[in-house]
Amino acid sequence: MLKKIITPISLVILVIYNYGLAQENLNKSMSIDQSVEGSIDNIFNENSEISILFIGDFMGHMDQIKAAFDPETNKYNYDKTFEKIKPILSDADITIGNLEVTLGVRPFSGYPQFSSPVEYASAIKASGVDVLVTANNHSCDKGKLGLERTIRLLDSLNIGHTGTFTDLSQKQKSPCYVIKKNNMKIALINYTYGTNEIPPTHPNVVNYLEKEIVLSDIDLIRKKINPDQIIAFVHWGYQYQNMPNKKQLEWFEFFNSVGVNIVIGAHPHVLQPMQWEHGTDYTKDRLVAYSLGNFVSHQRTFPRDGGAVLKISLIKENNNIRVKYANYHLTWVHEFTLRGKKYYDILSVKDYEFKPEYFSNPSHYNKLVRFAKHARELLSEHNLNILEY
Repeated sequence: MLKKIITPISLVILVIYNYGLAQENLNKSMSIDQSVEGSIDNIFNENSEISILFIGDFMGHMDQIKAAFDPETNKYNYDKTFEKIKPILSDADITIGNLEVTLGVRPFSGYPQFSSPVEYASAIKASGVDVLVTANNHSCDKGKLGLERTIRLLDSLNIGHTGTFTDLSQKQKSPCYVIKKNNMKIALINYTYGTNEIPPTHPNVVNYLEKEIVLSDIDLIRKKINPDQIIAFVHWGYQYQNMPNKKQLEWFEFFNSVGVNIVIGAHPHVLQPMQWEHGTDYTKDRLVAYSLGNFVSHQRTFPRDGGAVLKISLIKENNNIRVKYANYHLTWVHEFTLRGKKYYDILSVKDYEFKPEYFSNPSHYNKLVRFAKHARELLSEHNLNILEY
């Protein structure tokens, strides 16, 4: 009787024991598989690639604000401004632009102290832009309220940003914007030559283009983040000049001397040359776009009525980063009136330079062609290894 009782119990214990062993072996097997899989990933992901699209100035003049207002809904809508250029902006892993306005401070205003509705940023986000740099000469246009509200609104829209900070602790916590993608870690830093003699209100911080600040930031970023690559987006240069000035050239050399070998420029509101010097060592490629011009604005004076986007591809080979390719695409701002209402369209030059029928006013088409001719002559003469796409 006892034997009959023990046998089923023993059988149950044996089954449980064997199940435990099997599960333990399975777990070990899974752990080994995961470890092997990780190694395989490391082997096959040694060569990783990321594409980045850089955009020039997002301006917000009063005419743009008025054009975006819909009296029927009593709201602002900028979506149509970016509708035709969206395929270009979306065709990259990361798209980065220069936000040269503050956001959300009423009454909204254009030059000289900019404040645009939050719907402007919403439309920028919807067009494919991932990150906006905020350190420029208009960062403090609306004081503490404008600087801080801009940061909060960008956060609420899940738009990455860097260049201005609510206080020093925020900057020390996040001294740059970090791009983590395709087995790469890229740090984006942003500086401005000044803020139109309007200093930031304590405790706000604006990244000024000063060597001590830049060196301190780079040191912190390398210790805290250890990125594969650092890219600088810099507000510099003389306005409306198609060639970089001496200080821009000197600053590019300085950035290179501290290991920042990709520099993108803004502020002149017109195009300036783009140059990519191939290095013998993959870590020493040098790339600079001195100014990408206006991406969108109400500045209609030639050649401020257009700009370019710059698309680069970075490739990681055996833990070294190099530039695989770099090309630019010309854009032009089409301002027109339809049934008494003003509109702004950002157009791809290549898509519309042979479509005069699109333009209700022939002079608008002629202006696009004039801008394209000037831009190509400038860039074909002064660019280095960066061609139009």
